[in-house]
Amino acid sequence: MPTFKDKLGLSKFPHYYGDVGRLFFLLGGVVMLFSLPLLNQMMPVPAYVSILIIVAVVFVAGITNPAQKWVHILDSVISLVGIILFEYLAILVYTQGNEFFTFLLNQTLAAIFLFAFYFSVKTVRGFVVPERKSDKSPR
Repeated sequence: MPTFKDKLGLSKFPHYYGDVGRLFFLLGGVVMLFSLPLLNQMMPVPAYVSILIIVAVVFVAGITNPAQKWVHILDSVISLVGIILFEYLAILVYTQGNEFFTFLLNQTLAAIFLFAFYFSVKTVRGFVVPERKSDKSPR
């Protein structure tokens, strides 16, 4: 009977969390897509740039895989930019006393990208730090 680690593919790649990170990128893309009509007025860029950013986030989610290390570095950078951008917007909305729902959307997106950042950094760490061989001999 396959274990939970087998189903997630963690047996073959013990420090690979790209599948979890991919889910957070997809979730972030969906939330950004549905909230774009509301949040677009706050963005300092035209709507088509926001749409291209959403497509880029989902594209990166789609190319995330355990074979290419550079993708996980890209995941880390994009999620870090997402945290900074949406947390900045959340703070801006909150301090200006604007609509609470807009603050909540930005805060939610910042949290989604925070989780994506965490799992992408864990994957990068797994690629960079050599795995220690455990000594299982009885003492």
